[in-house]
Amino acid sequence: MNEVYNLRIGDMLYNDKAYGTAGEVESANIVGIVYKMTPKYIYYAVCARKHNDPDGDHFVTKDNRSKKSTIYNSIRKGTVGISYSNGTKRRRKIEDFS
Repeated sequence: MNEVYNLRIGDMLYNDKAYGTAGEVESANIVGIVYKMTPKYIYYAVCARKHNDPDGDHFVTKDNRSKKSTIYNSIRKGTVGISYSNGTKRRRKIEDFS
């Protein structure tokens, strides 16, 4: 279990292992940047590409929305990694994800 801190605009969500439709692990890099927050939702832009092909196509999307509780639970379980933009020094720890 990871410690989870309050998210802010500019934080980076990442997952270096993407799963295909059949459940197999694909080699891909997926990064999301938080650009808007509401009381219940977090909006993020996603950039993804094949891991083994550095000159390959990048897929960029925006207007992705998820509930805060879903993202906080994913970070806590380790499914999604987080890079806090200015560190965690002045952030609250999130204990309850309701």
